[in-house]
Amino acid sequence: MKQDIIKEIRFGFRNSRILILFIGFLFFAILTPVMMKVIMPLILQSQFPGMTEQMLSEMVDMTQLGSIRSYMGDVFEIGSIIVAFTLCGLMAQEIKDNTLVLPLCAGRQFGAIVSAKMLVFGTVLILAPTLSLIVNYVYSGLLFAFDIGIGPVIRGGLLQGVYMVFLLACLIMWGSIIKKPIAAGFVSLVTAFGLHFVGSAFSISAYLPSGLLDEAQQLAVIPAASLIQTLCMTAGIIGVFAAVTLIRLKHMEWNERSA
Repeated sequence: MKQDIIKEIRFGFRNSRILILFIGFLFFAILTPVMMKVIMPLILQSQFPGMTEQMLSEMVDMTQLGSIRSYMGDVFEIGSIIVAFTLCGLMAQEIKDNTLVLPLCAGRQFGAIVSAKMLVFGTVLILAPTLSLIVNYVYSGLLFAFDIGIGPVIRGGLLQGVYMVFLLACLIMWGSIIKKPIAAGFVSLVTAFGLHFVGSAFSISAYLPSGLLDEAQQLAVIPAASLIQTLCMTAGIIGVFAAVTLIRLKHMEWNERSA
């Protein structure tokens, strides 16, 4: 499995996928406080010349907490899109290009191949949101004021990272089924957004990965009692997606792989 991990690390850097993920998250982490502090007030005041600072503060939550929560909303919407279309070919492209043949002929196992992808890019997807949220926390505090401690922020970033690991497992599963990168990205986004909608509509977010994002945005000092349940359910769903991927790969015909 060590060779599979090295291969995925080289693949991530050679194709700049790891760099794209970090830059994507950091870009919005830095942009959001600037938007709220400078750009948004200018736009609103140009549209409504008589608007006072008090009126502006009533319309927009111009605090560190408001900036952080605004950025965390972007992570779910825009961040999910960045992850989906950056990593949509992680499995689908390999099947499409028939590049899995050589590792299999060398005696590699499907379990090791899938595990290496999950380990390498899962680690990246946990680190990127966490570090970006810390940057957003510090920058927002400098522009506004430090309203909260860093503990809930770190936990929020880690929860967002775990959610992105769920999205990664979704991408790998749909990639093995559909075998078309862009289509796998779209279907994975539909799955993620669909589960988020179902969780909100039926108040069952605690049983779905979307509950991680809800808990992260609370930025509470003491996490909710349902967090362990949400983490366990998310881990279970990731495990199911990985199992479906392995079953699909093991039952795929050789001529189908090269099609």
